[in-house]
Amino acid sequence: MPAPGAPTATRVALTFDAEHPDHPAGDPIGNAYRLLDVLGAHAVPATFFVQGAWARAFPRVLRRIVSDGHLVGNHSQYHCRFSHLTEQGIAADLELSRSILEEFAPTGDRFRLPWGAGADGPAAPRIERAVARSGYRHIGWSCDGNDWAPGATPGEVAAPIIAAAREQAGWCLPLLHSWPDPTSEAVRLVIAALRDSVTFVRLDQPPA
Repeated sequence: MPAPGAPTATRVALTFDAEHPDHPAGDPIGNAYRLLDVLGAHAVPATFFVQGAWARAFPRVLRRIVSDGHLVGNHSQYHCRFSHLTEQGIAADLELSRSILEEFAPTGDRFRLPWGAGADGPAAPRIERAVARSGYRHIGWSCDGNDWAPGATPGEVAAPIIAAAREQAGWCLPLLHSWPDPTSEAVRLVIAALRDSVTFVRLDQPPA
């Protein structure tokens, strides 16, 4: 529990990037189902930013995400760095991913840049302009569990999220992924540590 008088986030919006792994993972799809089982067991809503190519490869997982009541956002088609694409290329990528994802659920204007690459730096204005023209806005994060890191343990993934939720008064937006081995158990630890002091929400439930 936080020390008396310490700030505590009133709302925590768990977000997961659902994508083809870019690091080794033992059972990426099994891990996604285990994550959904944990969220469901504790009635915790979340937001999944879904890669279009991943959705096409694993539609049953996306159907489960939607049927469990989680929110869906766009995470590009190919998970390439948008700084490598022209504005026309960005538009084509987003239109293709949108056409796939919206067979399952609306994405609204929710979009997350792969790796967050292009959210700042010299290419950022061009990328932001192209993303906005496609009807999207990039949604970042306020803390990162680094669940993708080789050898990460559930406790190591959970610790920075729990700390951030206790330090970021009002609103906490963690970044996690659907595929790493430690994620589902880390989420269980996060929920156990915070459930009495925060409200877990989807991104369409803004801070009170």
